[in-house]
Amino acid sequence: MANLKEGHWSMSTDRSDELDLIGWLLGLAGLLLIFAGFLVIDPGGWNGPDSPVSELAAEITDNRMRIVVGSAIGIVGALVLVGFVASLRMRLAREGSKGELLALVAYAFGIVMTIGALVHGSFRMATSAPIDPNMLADAVLPLSMLKEHISDLLLIGALGLAATMSVSSFVVGLLPKPMAWVGVVLVAATVALIPTNLGVGGLALFLWLIAACPVLIVRDRTTSTHGSP
Repeated sequence: MANLKEGHWSMSTDRSDELDLIGWLLGLAGLLLIFAGFLVIDPGGWNGPDSPVSELAAEITDNRMRIVVGSAIGIVGALVLVGFVASLRMRLAREGSKGELLALVAYAFGIVMTIGALVHGSFRMATSAPIDPNMLADAVLPLSMLKEHISDLLLIGALGLAATMSVSSFVVGLLPKPMAWVGVVLVAATVALIPTNLGVGGLALFLWLIAACPVLIVRDRTTSTHGSP
């Protein structure tokens, strides 16, 4: 009977490890797609609401293909990210009472981040739709003002997810503590820079989330290897 229980526990652990690996790979893929789509291919333009209307309109019409491609890639990344969020929740929930609350918080912020990415991509896709030049001239100013804050939901989700993952590293050992401290510093710096409209903190925080995925893969593989009989 003891051998049966031990064998069942071993199979369950192996299955959990496999699901974790899939989740971390999905996270890496999703975050890279979002990064490529929203920050490399279509960074959203550089002209602010105070720019001339002709420049705001040209920023859309001259980059329509980039907007469509970047938005599509970012939206796919957001959908892929759901797998990472679900895997992170299961991973933390297996830690018992210490991880249950963290699992729910991480899941909530992960979904907020996913929704924020979908909203951002959908908005950019909508702005690229071909319309009459006169209508576009009337619409570019409010669109430009909205563009300044359309990524707020994505940023809030990323902030909460990074903060929860960092705290989880101290509580249940999700990530190495040095990396967790870097995450805490980046979260604090990003929040401090919000009033300045500088995106450096958010960019660094996003890169931290991307880097966390391979660290999770290596950490779980190492733990699994050392923990196996």
